[in-house]
Amino acid sequence: MNLTPAIEIYQKTVCLDSIQAIFTETGMGSYDVILEINSNKFLIALHNIADQIDTLEIIATKWFIEINNKIILMIKKLIEHLRYRLD
Repeated sequence: MNLTPAIEIYQKTVCLDSIQAIFTETGMGSYDVILEINSNKFLIALHNIADQIDTLEIIATKWFIEINNKIILMIKKLIEHLRYRLD
């Protein structure tokens, strides 16, 4: 009989109009986020320190979008806003 410990995955979903974000906790203050804005999807890794985003990395996107500094800052602010709605 093989007894393996169960892995618990903590996911929370936030919806706001046509925006949906699925937050998956990956460790102490670290999250993977699937952000969907209309038909655009982003896979984002982030790390929080003291309720502030310390690092944010856009890992993948679905559909073509030109990633520039303005888009990254907009996504960061949007993720911060959605993260506060989790509680």
